[in-house]
Amino acid sequence: MKKLFLVGLMLLTGSAWAEWVRYAESEEVTFYYDPDTIHKEGNLRRVWELQDLRKREKDGNISVRARLEYDCKNERSRHLGLSTHSEPMAGGTVLSTDGEDNNWLAIPPSTPFGTILNIVCTK
Repeated sequence: MKKLFLVGLMLLTGSAWAEWVRYAESEEVTFYYDPDTIHKEGNLRRVWELQDLRKREKDGNISVRARLEYDCKNERSRHLGLSTHSEPMAGGTVLSTDGEDNNWLAIPPSTPFGTILNIVCTK
């Protein structure tokens, strides 16, 4: 039920309303976040993020929109839901969705994920 709710929420809250801010870039992807969606709860932060890929993947995916949760104290993250899209900036057709992942991943410093951890945890 929770997974279904998250997928529905992703489809209803389109990227057109987001104020995406670029926070990192590599040869393969540009990373964005929506500062208006940062939600604080103790040491945890939740935020909507977007990844625009430089090259389309085999399944047609060129962008990924995800709700992530960060543990500021333990410097780790997990995704709460994501969708892949056929056009840049989470546009076009939704190609796939995925629900909450309860596995926390450590965030290596000096990576885009380290950068966004710093951003959301200092807000």
